[in-house]
Amino acid sequence: MPRRVTRAIRAHQPKPLPQREGIDPVALLLPRAGESAEAAAAAQPPRPTETFGAHTVQDYLVNRFYPHDHAAIAARFAAREVKTEDGADVRPDDPLDGQLIWYYRQLGHERAVPFDMPVLYEDDWVIAVDKPHFLPTTPNGSFVVNTALAKLRVREDNPLLIPVHRLDRHTAGVVVFAKTVAARKPFQLLFQNRHIDKTYEAVAPLVPGLTPGHTLEVASRLNKRHGTLQVTQLSPAEAEAAGVQVNALTGVRLVKRLVVPTGAFPATGPANPALPMPAASSEWGHYELSPHTGKTHQLRAHMHLLGAPLAGDVLYPEVLPHADDEPALPLQLLARSLAFEHPVAGEAIRIDSRRELALVKAAEDRCG
Repeated sequence: MPRRVTRAIRAHQPKPLPQREGIDPVALLLPRAGESAEAAAAAQPPRPTETFGAHTVQDYLVNRFYPHDHAAIAARFAAREVKTEDGADVRPDDPLDGQLIWYYRQLGHERAVPFDMPVLYEDDWVIAVDKPHFLPTTPNGSFVVNTALAKLRVREDNPLLIPVHRLDRHTAGVVVFAKTVAARKPFQLLFQNRHIDKTYEAVAPLVPGLTPGHTLEVASRLNKRHGTLQVTQLSPAEAEAAGVQVNALTGVRLVKRLVVPTGAFPATGPANPALPMPAASSEWGHYELSPHTGKTHQLRAHMHLLGAPLAGDVLYPEVLPHADDEPALPLQLLARSLAFEHPVAGEAIRIDSRRELALVKAAEDRCG
């Protein structure tokens, strides 16, 4: 689908501070000095009670967030970068009075990641880009500025951009962003109500008994607990025995068999030695995956359930020791295409990634 460039209408309620590097300022509700816990809990909204020994706004921010870097907070006040909800300056010696303030959080050092995000489709309402491996879709954990959302907001000069769905950091492919506030809900509902056809490509070991062109359906009960890297998974039989229903379903089709050519991959990953690399002459499967549900890590977990964990996966079957990303073998999972009926224009839309998986390319180069 060619790119269609049009002008988006951007009506919104601005925050008291503009975005910086594509990142919104943060709002913080302060405690009220000397207030009882009961009174703070009864307030609407409830206020925090811990003052961290402070009586002024600046001391509170320093004591709570930057006890070893007082200058970082002082500089924000000097630059008039601490605001009330109506945009007035907050003074450093203002007393703690349960007020809501806005300011910029301190950003830490972030690892370098790829930023190439060619536009695949654009109209008045959305823009779809081809996300590379290792780039987070949204701020999360140690990545804030180095994310598709922040970089795209700056590049497109549109602070209203919001993703209507997400891809894992290690997964490449099609990601759609709403360009206006009005566009967010109808496009988010497409994904929430599963009114969209999603197709992924993957490379993994061959599944016994699955021949090229044939499809099998994988079902399980998936749960993601906060603070854990992997999802927990129950087979249909285990779910039935536990009295719960399966909540994840994926169609897995073997497209073709692949043979890794000699010299295509190093014996050991230069950046992540713990990651197993494809051996010369080894056979792999090139799969088309069709998720009928959208659970966290669903495709990775379902391929693991089949005994065929994805090539380049650092989480399944086991969490590998922490190491840098391995450009020699990214996770071999690509969000190849999205197809849907446009919720506003009513036309049929299909958006395809132009990327290739490393193992597929290596095998095809060998055949070519």
